[in-house]
Amino acid sequence: MTAYVVIDLNVADPAGFQQYVDEVMPLLEKAGGRNVLTDADALVLEGDWTPPTLVIHEFADRAAAQAFWDSPEYQPLKDLRRKYSTVKVVVGQTA
Repeated sequence: MTAYVVIDLNVADPAGFQQYVDEVMPLLEKAGGRNVLTDADALVLEGDWTPPTLVIHEFADRAAAQAFWDSPEYQPLKDLRRKYSTVKVVVGQTA
């Protein structure tokens, strides 16, 4: 069952955040994930949720997404991400 990590991303320092992107993408791919979407102009059809940037990553399943999130290699990158941005993150899985 495919899992999707949905991220509401607000970047405070684009130059600094690029360092995070450069380091996280190879790690994401190594964990079997892939970036499906990065959209700084998502269309809101209903409601008041307007993410500054919408990001979606795909994993084989929820366990793979959780393993990436909890991996020792990702922990220092979380700190780097928090230095340059704020996020809201959820994971959904297909039935």
